[in-house]
Amino acid sequence: MRRLIRPRLTVTKAALALGLFLAIGGVAYGASGSVFIGPHGMINTCVPPKGGEVNVWTPGHHCSGGRVALAWPARAQNGAAGPAGPAGATGSTGATGPANPAATTVDGETVTKLLLKEPTPASGTTSATLYTADGLTILAACDHTGTASLQANGPVSADSELTVSGFEGTGSGSFGSQTNALGPASLAPLGPAGSGETSFSYASSAGQVISGQIGYQAAPSLGTAAGCAFFGVVTSG
Repeated sequence: MRRLIRPRLTVTKAALALGLFLAIGGVAYGASGSVFIGPHGMINTCVPPKGGEVNVWTPGHHCSGGRVALAWPARAQNGAAGPAGPAGATGSTGATGPANPAATTVDGETVTKLLLKEPTPASGTTSATLYTADGLTILAACDHTGTASLQANGPVSADSELTVSGFEGTGSGSFGSQTNALGPASLAPLGPAGSGETSFSYASSAGQVISGQIGYQAAPSLGTAAGCAFFGVVTSG
């Protein structure tokens, strides 16, 4: 009985010795692709029956002198992935950031929405600036009869071009005009007085380009509003 148990104990001691050997420096064999690694990825060793010095041999070597053969994996084996951990708690909501200063900029062009209601005066005509930028100024006017109209002025140089086209709201037809001398007091009409829709393109000698589409409505406008209404979009860039 003792002879059967003793070899088993000595082999266990040898295995522990081999594990320590691999932990200290034996793993280098696996990392370097050494000739000591067999075709199945094992390192072949021989140890004394009672434990002691570990000898590493090339594959195919047979232990002699009563030594016990042991094989050890050259590379550490990765274990199976563990189960996913529980989801973390939801973080608090961050502070609201500042408003985007370029919210009206699209592909380098500034888009401006226009909306103006001009009350019908008791007499004469009232006007207000509907749009002004890059030398172009558009005035919206409403007279005592409730008739709406649009005029355009240019920069001091009076060398800007303005092209206009559109249709009258009364159904009397389309209109169009063009000027290459739009100045600071031109008051160039953007359409016949009354109601309608106008599209325009403006270009100055300095390279500014502006285009837009504006609807204008005689009183009563926007439902029952007692006045003239002006609305549209202007794009500049």
